[in-house]
Amino acid sequence: MEFRHIKEPLLEFGEGLSVCPKDGIATKGTYDRNQVRPVQIKLGVVGKEESVEKVLNWLINSKDYIPGKESKREKPKLFPAFPGFNSQTAFKSEIIYDETYIRNLNNSEFDKIKENSDSVESLISATIDLYLNEIKFLAKNKVADVIICVLPEKFVQGFLESEKDPEKPSANADSTQENDNEYQNGNDAEDEEEHSLETDFRRLFKAKSMKYNILIQIVRDRIVKPSSSMQDPASIAWNLYTALYYKAGGTPWALRKDSASIDCYAGISFYRSRDKKTLQTSIAQIFNEVGKGVILRGEPVEIKSNDRIPHLSEDQAYRLMNRALTEYRDSLRINPQRLVIHKTSNFNEDEIRGFEKAANEHAVYSTDMVTIMRTDLRLFREGMFAPRRGSHLALDSHNHLLYTRGSVDFFETYPAKYIPSPILVRLFKYDSSPNKICEEILALTKMNWNNTQFDRKYPITIECARKVGDILKYLNEDEKEQLKYSFYM
Repeated sequence: MEFRHIKEPLLEFGEGLSVCPKDGIATKGTYDRNQVRPVQIKLGVVGKEESVEKVLNWLINSKDYIPGKESKREKPKLFPAFPGFNSQTAFKSEIIYDETYIRNLNNSEFDKIKENSDSVESLISATIDLYLNEIKFLAKNKVADVIICVLPEKFVQGFLESEKDPEKPSANADSTQENDNEYQNGNDAEDEEEHSLETDFRRLFKAKSMKYNILIQIVRDRIVKPSSSMQDPASIAWNLYTALYYKAGGTPWALRKDSASIDCYAGISFYRSRDKKTLQTSIAQIFNEVGKGVILRGEPVEIKSNDRIPHLSEDQAYRLMNRALTEYRDSLRINPQRLVIHKTSNFNEDEIRGFEKAANEHAVYSTDMVTIMRTDLRLFREGMFAPRRGSHLALDSHNHLLYTRGSVDFFETYPAKYIPSPILVRLFKYDSSPNKICEEILALTKMNWNNTQFDRKYPITIECARKVGDILKYLNEDEKEQLKYSFYM
């Protein structure tokens, strides 16, 4: 066994490097500052008039500086101020819209839905249809970059209450929970299962809106007055504006590359259909260090009686990766030199052969096939301190413990209350060194442009594949999935 600590990976921004997305954007600008980028983001807005007014006022106020969260611990880097979203600072971009881009929904329409819905599912479906009618209009008649769909908090709380009512049926959800409170939750939130009607609502909404080929951002009007269980105002602004900037076609930050190698990262995940009858695969391919990617829906997978873990056949693995590499080539006009495949279950021989066959046909020089999974193993530091993020223990040449959460030198503290747990990195077939592979995984935990938290537990390859599967299950087989990850954020 061999232990080491991996230095915090650097990210690249417009005018330099930083380990932190917020610090980098605030002090060095977005990665694409000197490229073609969204200097203006044209918004469409749909929602009840009162809720829309609240959110639009919030957008106006957040053009300017928002102070960071005050804390008993003097750790300004943990919850930094938001510099404002305007053409002069940080993002150097601005929000624009006019009255013709605002589609107000009437109170009476919501009341009618409540009266006519005999279940929570029908209420959710009817509400989404109400918004989709206006999204359809904006998609057809306007040229918005992103449509903000504002949910009234009272309405959301109304159907959330039904989760507490055993007499009412509720929808099923199985997904990795996002840490809504960023660093404040009392448990390892990214490892826990979430069963939430709001989660179902969001997934169904995103799935059904894809056919209009326009990006949406779902916002609850409570952001104007955050409760104690929510993020602080500056953190809310950081996360929302970073997501809007990315959805509008911007690149907030990128991985720092130390070599000229053209790398391609792919994450593979399995998801069950909503009727639980079939198991399918989804793949989230992150094109390169800039994070331009493509989403592909795979084929149904059979579960063998002697192995309850889902696996692709050799032909399925070949077809899936061949499609992914073809999309890569069509987008960047070049084949990757290196392919990295992340999966949350072990690779079998059929999958390895199928992936290798596709890689060879596309002239890929080196391939790494890596399983990333939970583990019960733990490391302990002397004293009362949590293990450092980046702690790496090689158990043997193929199995490695990696702490992607833990004490962070940049913050000068451990930014959570729970005891962090490592991930198990298992190398099945690899050409790169184990150290390089683990360093890369740590860096890829920073590449979620839907959240400026830089120490996510899982790399974006795994997070993206899971999130894509959670949404694809709401698409019918005859409905075409969108290829860009921004539609699933």
